[in-house]
Amino acid sequence: MNPTIIIRLFQILGDLLNLTCGYFFMRSIDCCLKRRKSRLLFLLGLLGYAVVAAIIVYPQDMWNITMIVPLFFLLNFALYKGRWGVKLSLIMILLPISCALNFLVTDLGSHIFFLFFTEENQLANTVISTLAFTPVVLFWIFFYRILGKSFRKIYDTFTDRTWGIIDIVCTASFVSIFSCIYLSPVNDSWLIWPCMLACIVTNIGSIRLAAYLADGIFADMERKNLQLQKNYYEELERNQNQIRKFRHDMNHHLAVVGHLLQNENTAQARAYFEEMAADIRTANRKFCDNSVVNAVLNAKYQQMTDAGIDGFFNIDIDTMVLIDDVSLCTIFANTLDNAIEACRKIQQPAKRWLRLKCRYTKNGYFSFELENAKENDITVSKGKYISDKKDRNIHGIGISSVKEVTDRYEGTLDISYDQTSFKVVILIG
Repeated sequence: MNPTIIIRLFQILGDLLNLTCGYFFMRSIDCCLKRRKSRLLFLLGLLGYAVVAAIIVYPQDMWNITMIVPLFFLLNFALYKGRWGVKLSLIMILLPISCALNFLVTDLGSHIFFLFFTEENQLANTVISTLAFTPVVLFWIFFYRILGKSFRKIYDTFTDRTWGIIDIVCTASFVSIFSCIYLSPVNDSWLIWPCMLACIVTNIGSIRLAAYLADGIFADMERKNLQLQKNYYEELERNQNQIRKFRHDMNHHLAVVGHLLQNENTAQARAYFEEMAADIRTANRKFCDNSVVNAVLNAKYQQMTDAGIDGFFNIDIDTMVLIDDVSLCTIFANTLDNAIEACRKIQQPAKRWLRLKCRYTKNGYFSFELENAKENDITVSKGKYISDKKDRNIHGIGISSVKEVTDRYEGTLDISYDQTSFKVVILIG
């Protein structure tokens, strides 16, 4: 067969491998970010990420690895929606892996080529270059298949602050890659191979470690969620026991009321009826159709009743798609705990009040507004709201947790207050 045809066939194969590599590289990013819907953007992203994933890196090759940074940056911010911190973190994580992997493949392929062939042998150069790139394609396929789930866990759980910690860890690999390649000896480039391997292992290890931490965080939130559900069912059981007891005593109650009315003791009959109504009131109220939120509200409403707080709930939540149940529990439980605590500090029970409005629309818009009475002073230090609790380790944790959830869903958290009231407004959508 004509060598020119063989060269052309391997060049086409190389182009297909590059596009395949770019596709799985882009799919890995899809695990963390939502890509903008457009066929043109998809094609541009496929070509752009093929360049990033298949970049050819030589010793002391300052141009390629320097120019790839703004290209990667532009692709992430132009093609994807989502948090800027996550977009930047993906550059810090994936770029050192790509550069190190391609440097190893290119340098090893060059050593093999010059061991058996000369630079003039274009056919051997094309064949070896194409075959040497195959491990890179396989790497990104396995990377997406194996670590894609880890990326999803991290994105669903971590806040921008936690992503920043990953950035700090990956900065070592990022700086090492550029330093080693810039300063690599041309004739003894194999000396930096261990450093390249270390960068790959470090960043992959960072992903796995972050996924492990995300599992722990999510498990802790799930435990809190299960505790809320346990409280809900315990209250439901207590309520059912009260109803059974009341039904058992119904004939007695009716006989007493009938006797009072027969003797024209209307005032006493009315008082007896009011006492009966108080006994009937159940802790298992239906505030909304979302069972998890309803469990939280029942638990908090009982605390409000015990503290003599005048409460009003206006909740319109059914099936929640936008926000997971654990995050909902975090929002409702922490804000209501803070509001109830503030009301309890008011000396006059008549001045204790709390108003909660929440709505989730069909178009995916979530709004939350909680306002409560207060008398205590509000202290803010370094962006954190400091309570007057004796335990300094729990200052501001509730609001911080709510803010982390809000940031994760790219929402807004607005807090305002005056001398007599405190308001929290959350908008996500």
